[in-house]
Amino acid sequence: MNLKSFKVAAAAIAMVGMVFTACSGEDGDIGPAGANGNANVNSFSYTVDAASWSQGRANISLPQLTKAIADNGVVAVFGSFDSLGTDTISWRPVPYRFVANVGGTNMLVSITNTFSVGQVSLFSNLTSTNAGINLFTSTFRVVLIPSSAKIEGVNINNYEEVKTVYGVEEFEVL
Repeated sequence: MNLKSFKVAAAAIAMVGMVFTACSGEDGDIGPAGANGNANVNSFSYTVDAASWSQGRANISLPQLTKAIADNGVVAVFGSFDSLGTDTISWRPVPYRFVANVGGTNMLVSITNTFSVGQVSLFSNLTSTNAGINLFTSTFRVVLIPSSAKIEGVNINNYEEVKTVYGVEEFEVL
């Protein structure tokens, strides 16, 4: 018997042996329940620096924002405006309004957004004049929920609720 024939015969014997000695017996105990969540729901965080704003507009490139999600799913945008003087991170739903000191005068600023396939656009305006105003460096989180994963009754404007119900994980800011 040559070496090649020997290897083939040994492999065949090993396979036959595995078939007849396969695992058997009783199943073990059921493991603990896993964390709630949905593998189809995605969250992305972005720092939009002051230089990225132009005439009150900044764009976030988001290739994961598909036509199906844009047409039938949920695109939830939240902002964390830590430079407003808060010492904890809290995610506020966009649209969002706040008072800012603009040229020595306190003015109401509105942040809104639109989205299309592959992109979220952010807008910052002075509410009194609707003029675009460039923002300071801010962090935004975008949560994408396909239509098949939508759950009735979830307050999509409450980041903590969205995070808990959908199992959104905290990721590094991009």
